[in-house]
Amino acid sequence: MPRLDTAIPLIGRAPELDTLRATLDRARAGQAGAVLLAGDAGVGKSRLLGELVAGADGVTVLSGRCLDVGEAGLPYLPFAEALGGQRAAAEQWPVLGRLLPGLTQPEPVDQAVERLRLFDAVHALLVELAARGPVLLALEDLHWADASTRDLVLFLLSRLDTQRLLVVATYRTDDLHRRHPLRPLLAEVSRLPAVARVELAPLGAADTVAFVSALADGALPDATVRTVAERSEGNPFFCEELTAAVRRGANLPDGLAELLLARVERLSPEAQRVARAVSGATQLVAHASLRTVCGLDEDTLETALREAVLHNVLVAAEDGYAFRHALLREAVYDDLLPGERVRLHAAFARLAAENGTAAALAHHSFRSHDLPTALAASVRAADQAAGMQAPGDALHHLEQALQLWEAVDEPERISGRDQLALLRSAAAMADTAGEADRAVTYARSAVTEADLRDDPELAADTRHQLAIALIPFDVHRGEVSKAVAEAWELVRDRPASVVRARVLALRARAWVWGVPDVDVDELRGHVQQAIADARAAGAPEVEADGMVTLAAFEDWQGNVELSTRLGLAAAERAAEIGAVRVELRALHNVTCNLLVSGDLPGAARMAARAWQRAERAGLGWSNVGVEARTSELFDLYVLGDWETALARAEVPGAPRFARARVGSYSAPILAAQGRFAEVEDLAARLADQRDDARTGVLLGIALAEAAQWQGDAERAVAEIRTVIERLHALTRSSLADLRWAVVTGVSALADLAEEVRRRGGDAGELVAQGEELAAAGEPVSSVQVRLEERSPDTRVPTARLAAELNRLRGADDPAAWAVAVEEAAPLPYWQLLARWRWAAALLAHGERDAAAEQVQLVRDAATELGAEPLRSAVADLARRGRLTAAAATADDVLTPRERSVLELVAGGLTNRQVGERLFISEKTASVHLSRVMAKLGAGSRAEAVSLAHQRGLLG
Repeated sequence: MPRLDTAIPLIGRAPELDTLRATLDRARAGQAGAVLLAGDAGVGKSRLLGELVAGADGVTVLSGRCLDVGEAGLPYLPFAEALGGQRAAAEQWPVLGRLLPGLTQPEPVDQAVERLRLFDAVHALLVELAARGPVLLALEDLHWADASTRDLVLFLLSRLDTQRLLVVATYRTDDLHRRHPLRPLLAEVSRLPAVARVELAPLGAADTVAFVSALADGALPDATVRTVAERSEGNPFFCEELTAAVRRGANLPDGLAELLLARVERLSPEAQRVARAVSGATQLVAHASLRTVCGLDEDTLETALREAVLHNVLVAAEDGYAFRHALLREAVYDDLLPGERVRLHAAFARLAAENGTAAALAHHSFRSHDLPTALAASVRAADQAAGMQAPGDALHHLEQALQLWEAVDEPERISGRDQLALLRSAAAMADTAGEADRAVTYARSAVTEADLRDDPELAADTRHQLAIALIPFDVHRGEVSKAVAEAWELVRDRPASVVRARVLALRARAWVWGVPDVDVDELRGHVQQAIADARAAGAPEVEADGMVTLAAFEDWQGNVELSTRLGLAAAERAAEIGAVRVELRALHNVTCNLLVSGDLPGAARMAARAWQRAERAGLGWSNVGVEARTSELFDLYVLGDWETALARAEVPGAPRFARARVGSYSAPILAAQGRFAEVEDLAARLADQRDDARTGVLLGIALAEAAQWQGDAERAVAEIRTVIERLHALTRSSLADLRWAVVTGVSALADLAEEVRRRGGDAGELVAQGEELAAAGEPVSSVQVRLEERSPDTRVPTARLAAELNRLRGADDPAAWAVAVEEAAPLPYWQLLARWRWAAALLAHGERDAAAEQVQLVRDAATELGAEPLRSAVADLARRGRLTAAAATADDVLTPRERSVLELVAGGLTNRQVGERLFISEKTASVHLSRVMAKLGAGSRAEAVSLAHQRGLLG
């Protein structure tokens, strides 16, 4: 079962909670007020109110709720419940005996007089209680309130003044049809100056995913969590019910379905008939369409529609009608009889054939079992979606067409396509939509289908497409080279053509990935031949792609500036002819050039330019788009711009593969910030995507680093061994990744060795393990050294590895760490790690002043960066080495931004107000405050302010 308790953090309601708390604070100070807390059923009104109550220290909380007991209701029920514990205080007002059993009731008098006495007594009791201390009166489910309760609420709210009293009343907006008796009360009290209205909207997409993740508590795959989040449309109650249902293997929970259907079953038979008809539609249903589908006359239809809208079952838009909530539509649709569904879809299909879209015709024809029509419409719908830059929709329609292919006679005649064309289109749309695994599946099927035909160029072209589809999983896998080699054998002796040019150009790239030692000059000849073929065949896109490869070869031979100029020229040429994928490949290569030359800020800017270009072209989640995003994320990580990187790594709307690949780049940052539980949570959520080499490597290294920071060096080594096995399984692993992994593992082994030596033991076995691990980081070819050894992301871990091996062997050498620090100059965070180790080595060699200088540098920079584990480690080194500096000042402990945030919090501002004052987002303000609390060891905002004053960190 999902976690339904309040241990789940309140998610996505910070602004509303801040508003309630601010209103309560004003009430504490003698400014009475009221808040009308509105929202749909299940949106979280009670939970939010509970959170307010939980933090209302020193406040008398009186709570009562209304019940759904019919139109008459139970008079004053919420007040009787709220005041039930105040009998002693109420004895001076005998009339309260009408509400509170156990009190002596007065003799009955005139009803109007008695009613006024009762109202005055309730008001007087609340004033009396508020004189003793602040009071919070919580009235829940006011939409079910009886007339007397509504009148008493109006009486009280109109008399709010200087009492220390806050009234919070909740009600459901989806229950308020136009004639609901609560509407006049709301209109009346909304004009009162002391009354505010807070409406809880559904949770946003990211918050909904976070809430479902918390409910699932790690028991559901990431993809399932997102599916549940999407179906719930941001309603927390629906999230809870759907999560529980998924855990049971059900679709729509019985209890939820019954709850939703109860709303429909209260309608007249005609209105129910209309609701059932609308449930079969895929979008808004026009009035005329409903008349045709329902078979009702105009007057009856209008009456039925008005009733359904008044009772918040349907909503009326300019162009038609739809259900108020998708789950309500789903419940009604699931309740239809099988024959009723078929007839309903057949009616909508006839309408779609006359004046609807191909997508609607495909859907309704399929559901009404008219499969030939569904096939033809699916192909047309795919074409239309592709033309509208909607690759995900196009893929859906193509998959339906392929599903129908064997189920109809003469599918080629009906669809106007052959199966191979559909498979290739599906592979292309899947790639563009970011569904890389599905792109590979369809590309492989296309190769199989093409091999049944006597057409070498077609067979070669499908293999080219397969090779391109395989690249996202790792360009170094042998299957890429195999597909390209087979394609080349099919066209090598054929005349120049577009296909031959494509294959030849890709062949040069594939050789670099798959052949241990290659001659770049030989490869350049292949590319030049590909360009000649492309010109002869009139294929400017292939020609531009060849120009990109030639530019890359210059980089591989050390001519970085020339490579950059050629790459930018190739990007410009590709942009001129509309070859966006080629343009993006060129920009990516230029990004790599800037990295190699040590211009990390320039590399980050170029990568951002590339992924933003990809987004504008509808290729944001394609391989080239994702590659650009991840390039920027790595640059931001090593530069230390972690807030930007973490924000960019949050891509809740991305397809599964892209979401995992991009999201995994936040893992090393979370580890560096000391957010170890979040690293574990991220790894668990992305567990089903760790077969992707890049995702698995980043998660594994982050888990290892987190373990090492927490003193679990053995687990760190185990994680690194898994990473190295994963990298070695590739035809040729990234040398930068390999060295990063190896230095992390050797560093953990060095920690273990130092501990063994401190205890007087022999660390020989650990040294042997470390040397074996270091050997695993050696390149497999000389060309790999030429290509990657020059890049800072390879050079830095290489230099650190040399120094860590000395530490492992018990001969920590300051000179080796000095080299590592110098190499890491372009990568600030990795340089800080090297400086920390350098300080330790200097201290061990008695160079205390030099060690103290490095300690100061690292402490200040780590504090500013938010690298809490590193800051703590260097502080520990200073204590152990007795390098303690003068008493800490605010500048030592808190960054300038953190101090600014804390000063504003001390002034009573909410996170939102802090953000507005400092021109940062509310979320960023919250992150800064969390860091302040962690540094000060505070458990709350108030405690952080108090501790800061005690330590002299605030003026």
